[in-house]
Amino acid sequence: MITTINISESFLYNHGLRKKHAEQYQLTQKNIEKIKRIAFKKILYPEYKEAYDYIDDLFPAVNIKNIAIHKVAARDLAKMGYSGAEGFYDPVSKVVVLSGAHRSPACVDRDYRVEAKVSNDEVIVHELCHYCYVSEGHRSISSEMREEFAYGWSIGYLRQKDYSDEYIIKYNFLPYLVGVCQNKAMKKVLGQNGISPAQYDSFSRFKKKEFNRTYGKKIFLLSKEMAMEKGQQLIDLYSKKLEEGGYTDIEEDGDRYSMMSF
Repeated sequence: MITTINISESFLYNHGLRKKHAEQYQLTQKNIEKIKRIAFKKILYPEYKEAYDYIDDLFPAVNIKNIAIHKVAARDLAKMGYSGAEGFYDPVSKVVVLSGAHRSPACVDRDYRVEAKVSNDEVIVHELCHYCYVSEGHRSISSEMREEFAYGWSIGYLRQKDYSDEYIIKYNFLPYLVGVCQNKAMKKVLGQNGISPAQYDSFSRFKKKEFNRTYGKKIFLLSKEMAMEKGQQLIDLYSKKLEEGGYTDIEEDGDRYSMMSF
């Protein structure tokens, strides 16, 4: 496709993106340094031995048992912009963070809430999978690809707890997958009402509010339905990999099911 582009506008746009990325990078590293200072606990192997051992069996070359995990109060993470996070991994500093206990929000709309039920060891397995993703040489900029890897390879650990597939999807995967599926559900509901995404974007703020008020619950329930289906597909794919003997470079497999296709 041949297009005409205004060089000055393109430069300013790309410069703005680079500037925003640099600012976000600097903020993240500043937060990481703060996290290392204020962490009220530093978790080291053999604490959470089962979680560490599970990851070590999958990724023996990573030496995961040498990795420390910084546990930080949830209220302190919220102040830094990580509200609601159970944990995270920063690939630049290679720091793994675990959140302390969360307080239940005083006022939430239960009709549109998907809540995870995960224990600290399950969060640790997920975040250590993220650590291994980078350590194994993967560099995808796709958050969907990174999350697929972490959710997928955690399945074996969750099954060791005798969780059913439905339980794993509903209480571990669903909060993330609903967000992934929401845009597709929105487009489907728009189509059912003869509205294109471009037409919706041109709606006034009031008209968008009216549409969302009328169809919001339908979009939410459809997102959950799609998320349950995708969660089962994710489980089926990674169960096959685990049965074949653990980790292989799934990004090179032709039969992989990427969450990018959601």
